[in-house]
Amino acid sequence: MVTLNLKEIFEKYDVFENRYLIPPEDISLPAEVGEIRSPVEVLLRIEKDKEGYNVSLKMVGSVELECSRCLGLFEKDLSQERKKHIEYYPREEHLSLSPEDLDVSFMEEPDVIVLEDLVREEILLSVPMKPLCRPDCSGVYHAVIFEEEKEHHTDPRFAILKDLLTG
Repeated sequence: MVTLNLKEIFEKYDVFENRYLIPPEDISLPAEVGEIRSPVEVLLRIEKDKEGYNVSLKMVGSVELECSRCLGLFEKDLSQERKKHIEYYPREEHLSLSPEDLDVSFMEEPDVIVLEDLVREEILLSVPMKPLCRPDCSGVYHAVIFEEEKEHHTDPRFAILKDLLTG
């Protein structure tokens, strides 16, 4: 696990940059989301500001997902570059969020970032709720109908209409 103590880092550096290779088992996505089978490469850049830290993450990797239509497995490219702001938890009890707040993460411990947590969060945000292997995926049911059409030369969905016409 890569734990970055930002207080120590910014005693030495004005801007921190480093490259990491995170093994799949360290990211540990929930099973219903997908599976990462190869390491994810992360280029990390952090700058301190008065409210927290500006973080730039460039990730390269892929996740194996299940298509929500045909149930087949496919690889989704995770390559992306994201900028976000990391800050301390707000002290106010009632807080209203603005659209800019969606790019803000909060530190569990003061001045400490766990890189795997940041990467996991970005992966979860990039995985669609209903993943498709390709935009024109016809799905499982459609494939079954085509097989039946080959055998009967008719579409079974319209069989009841034929009965109505002849009856």
